[in-house]
Amino acid sequence: MQDTHTHTHFCGNAESQTPLPPSLPPSSSSLFRMSELAEYSRLIQKFDTCRTAFMMCRGQEDVEPHTRDFHNAFQVAKAMAAVHQLLGPEWSVFVATGPYSSQDTRHADHDVQLPEDAIIAENVQTSMLVPEVQLYILGDAERGISPVQQVIIWGCETYGCVLQTSDELLAHGIRVAVLVDGCTSRIAEMHDTAILQMSHWDGLMVTTAPSAIVQLTRSDARFVKPIIQILKTFAADWSTTQPLPELSSQRMGGGDGDPATAVSDATAASPVSAVTTAGDAATKRNSAYSGKGY
Repeated sequence: MQDTHTHTHFCGNAESQTPLPPSLPPSSSSLFRMSELAEYSRLIQKFDTCRTAFMMCRGQEDVEPHTRDFHNAFQVAKAMAAVHQLLGPEWSVFVATGPYSSQDTRHADHDVQLPEDAIIAENVQTSMLVPEVQLYILGDAERGISPVQQVIIWGCETYGCVLQTSDELLAHGIRVAVLVDGCTSRIAEMHDTAILQMSHWDGLMVTTAPSAIVQLTRSDARFVKPIIQILKTFAADWSTTQPLPELSSQRMGGGDGDPATAVSDATAASPVSAVTTAGDAATKRNSAYSGKGY
């Protein structure tokens, strides 16, 4: 009688056994389970396990200033450009499309320096996947261009360019991560509805720029320090464009009743502060370990 290896796992109080292929030895069985887990992971895949595209959808220049929080898209672009330059062309590609054709948009665009190897394409349709961009997303073996397996996307407008590009990417079997803090629309309800709609799509996740950076790099020892610096810079830049908190009439938590000030009320940390604090701690811990010969 042929022996069949089984894998036992728990879900709540219920225990179940899942048979694995009997022909695989124990070591191969473990690799088999790990590959299945990676295939269905809900996180952005680590940068060195696949190829990633950073895609920024630009809007019309005369419309962007009237778009709610349009500057957020450029703050995110600055951070993603830094991550792309850190990873290099072996693992990633940076794409920006919009209703322009001049390469001058690469420089000093809302204080964002796009990477020198960025793919900048004119686009007058809703989806970003114009022929020039498809080449770098779907790949071209004859030209030696590798396809990407996942895309991190943000920009204007959420309900138009971001939504339709994401749908088309999914149709090509490419995983998608939408950076909600970098997406903008002229009408708040349209942005919110598009994000809600996409959040239910298989193969797509809605996340934030700091979280995407952490997921993509997975605390890789080669990049811990530069990633922490990118996150700190993003947090500092982000704080300069956010509205000041409203003053409260009284302090919360049973204080002395004095009127609150903007400083005392603005104690909430930026979304990235917890990440950078944890990263600093990890860096110090790694340094301590290395000093002990680990």
